[in-house]
Amino acid sequence: MKQTGTILNNQVEFLHFLKSKYPMYHQSNFFFRDLLFGVMAFLPLKKIRVTYQQAEAVAKEVAVQFEKQNVFRRVNRQGWVVLYPEFSAGKK
Repeated sequence: MKQTGTILNNQVEFLHFLKSKYPMYHQSNFFFRDLLFGVMAFLPLKKIRVTYQQAEAVAKEVAVQFEKQNVFRRVNRQGWVVLYPEFSAGKK
């Protein structure tokens, strides 16, 4: 999907966008719903329209890639632990 590619090609920007909207720190929990709403807010900034169903599919694809890259570690079917040292407490 073009939408997934846009997020993955702008991964650092997307992660910082998520951090600006939701509490997201290194080794904190992060939930699918936050990722979904982040996708729904980020893509229009890139001039890409997305329906709720499309955003849900994109969020799932992005989550799989983040797991493969060890940015997320799954803890249950609804969430992950964030493994992004740049977001450690005390760093901005």
